[in-house]
Amino acid sequence: MDKIIYVDVGTHFGQEYQSIFGSEKRFITKIIRRMIGFYILRRGEMFPLGKVSDLLRKRRELRSNRDRFLSFFVEANASVIQHSDVYKAADGVFNCALTGERKFSLSNLYLANSDQLSQGSSIFLSKHNVSVSDSVPTLGVPATLFFDSLKNYIESSIGEYSVILRLNCEGAEDDVIYSAHQVFSDKLVLIMGSLKDVQGCKGNAAHDALEKYLNLNRLPFVFFSPSATSWVSAHNSIYGVFKNSFE
Repeated sequence: MDKIIYVDVGTHFGQEYQSIFGSEKRFITKIIRRMIGFYILRRGEMFPLGKVSDLLRKRRELRSNRDRFLSFFVEANASVIQHSDVYKAADGVFNCALTGERKFSLSNLYLANSDQLSQGSSIFLSKHNVSVSDSVPTLGVPATLFFDSLKNYIESSIGEYSVILRLNCEGAEDDVIYSAHQVFSDKLVLIMGSLKDVQGCKGNAAHDALEKYLNLNRLPFVFFSPSATSWVSAHNSIYGVFKNSFE
């Protein structure tokens, strides 16, 4: 049976990870709140009532097989890592920003909305909600070098494996995807998260090039966010990788 390597770049307190492997109380509470929000308060997106039972069943099976997963978190903001116990659950935590550069660098991480713990901080000053006056230093690591080193580490300790890449790294998503695919090739079986910040930070051409790359290389992408409305399709996709790993 294959191991599943879950690499989360731009962890944002590991909220997506926790939607799978976190407490069931927290999980159910978020679903109930979303239902109340939509069906009673008439706000936000709909959570499909008919999907709850199947979602819970698959989530419980994934949780009961947590040992089949190796999880690696990449988070540029040291304060975020220090603030949350979720990072203790990971098999590896890396306080750095992955970049498209060829060299290591000491980079500015610009704090979104001047918030030390913001989930939208970015190494790109072009992001709409950051300012040159509010930043903290972070280590910029070439994405290709990072994934190459991670691959060497994985293959020195386990046999067959598949890689799930979950990312929301505020504009660096294209660099991360290109590098991960270059290194892992067909072992990269699923990409999840959000790609909208590529457009916001680098423009339409960069975003369109990334979409074309995903389609050309038949790399499946599934939206996955802290919002419970994304969990049905996201969890189904992870469950599919999990089931395929038995073959």
